[in-house]
Amino acid sequence: MRSSTASPSPQGFDPALRGVCEKSARSVMSVLRREAPAGTSPEIMMDFAASLTGVIERTTVMLLAGKQVRVIEDDEAITTQEAADLLNVSRPHLVKLLDRGEIPPLPKVGRHRRVARASVLKYKRTRDAQRESALKELAALSQHHGLGY
Repeated sequence: MRSSTASPSPQGFDPALRGVCEKSARSVMSVLRREAPAGTSPEIMMDFAASLTGVIERTTVMLLAGKQVRVIEDDEAITTQEAADLLNVSRPHLVKLLDRGEIPPLPKVGRHRRVARASVLKYKRTRDAQRESALKELAALSQHHGLGY
């Protein structure tokens, strides 16, 4: 039940909208508290509420921007082609990532490989964070050496 994918609110988020999202999350949480398994710790419920608020905020912002929103179950098994499409890489490259253990594979279905969507998305977040870090480092070096970037 603990979410490791919750992220803080975007900077500059409208406080009134944030309040409405928190109120919506609290309404859902009041129902969930009654339905939660006995012994669920308050910390887990607080984490869940924060995660739910973040989901409501991000969904609201995307809908207000005219974007479509889909809810996808993270533990879904997907094909290597679907995983490659998520990462915007070729299927052979994805297979190399699986063989090197960078993305954990699921058991094969016959002769076909499967991958957990959650594992692919976790790899993508890690890869994107590394890229962002490297880009910031390059920009800092460029500024330090007066290259005008």
